[in-house]
Amino acid sequence: MSAGDDAARERQALIALNRVPRVGAAKARALTRAFGSLAEAAKAPPGRLAERCRELGPDLAEEVAQALRSDFAAREEARAEAANVRILTWLDDLYPESLRALAAAPLCLYCAGEPRLLAQAQVGVVGTRAASVYGAEQARRFGRRLAEAGLHVTSGLAEGVDSAAHEGALLADGPGRTIAVVGTALDCLYPAGRKPLARDIARRGGLVVSEYPFGRHGDAKTFPQRNRLIAALARAVLVVETGARGGTLITVSFAQTFGRALYALPGRADWPGFEGNHRLIRDGDARLVTSPEHILEDFGELDLRPGGGEGEPAGAPLGLTDDERRIWEALGPDECSVEELAARTGLPLPAVSANVIALQMHRRVRPLPGGRVRRA
Repeated sequence: MSAGDDAARERQALIALNRVPRVGAAKARALTRAFGSLAEAAKAPPGRLAERCRELGPDLAEEVAQALRSDFAAREEARAEAANVRILTWLDDLYPESLRALAAAPLCLYCAGEPRLLAQAQVGVVGTRAASVYGAEQARRFGRRLAEAGLHVTSGLAEGVDSAAHEGALLADGPGRTIAVVGTALDCLYPAGRKPLARDIARRGGLVVSEYPFGRHGDAKTFPQRNRLIAALARAVLVVETGARGGTLITVSFAQTFGRALYALPGRADWPGFEGNHRLIRDGDARLVTSPEHILEDFGELDLRPGGGEGEPAGAPLGLTDDERRIWEALGPDECSVEELAARTGLPLPAVSANVIALQMHRRVRPLPGGRVRRA
């Protein structure tokens, strides 16, 4: 079996696991550590899965075994090809580093449009669905100007501020595009009235992206999960209009966690719809902006590298287990063998091998000829 075949099997296993709602990045990584690869885990019966990967439990192990042994991945890829959708897994080169670093990284990304935009400089533009006329006008104004300047405008395709920001970016006569991150499957967009806008975004060189398999409808969990992706992908986040509560403030919380630059527009002092904006400005959490130029002036000072600004420490990246972190730190700046890593860390050789594979999946370690590895 060639390395290409192994990678293809791992990729199909990720697509299959993505259909199991209770399985995310943490459990996929745990399975990889327990069996050395997801392809090996697929050979194990449910009882063995539950025994060696205690994060699953008996019921979930049964679901995982069924998913891994099914032809779901092949059917899903055929469906994606027919719909002109590309499925990325975290093993694919176009999968963005800013998401790969997340502890809750999506197993898959379903992309309608241009997936290369995911690694390029983005500004998240977010706000309430019940936007005022002023809020919608400002979202269009900022969306258009930021796109004209070459930045990609990322939002959630919801009614109100999100849609206005996408529409503004589509009006731009410039290199910037718009990215819609949705909280449903691509074939189950909500609200349904956003479908024409989604088609327009994909057709005109933008991107509509989802982490959910075909057929998955949105619920109380999927939309907040969508917000974390907007914050992770963007190098900065602009709050156009939000009240004291709402999904926009979930995006703000993620942006603060990821160390993103945060901006907010002011509204009238007596407008409840801008209470969230005013609190962010008053507390010093967001910079007050009244013009897109305020963001553009700052943007040259931000970390624009793909995956940059993630709030990672100078040492090991975020999202690693304790053993993965030990191996990454033991590896240092030079290449070495798995056997040398076992000696340096004191971990058993099989555990080192399994964790090195996991680190390769994270794109944190790069394999070299002769069975040696080095930091990516």
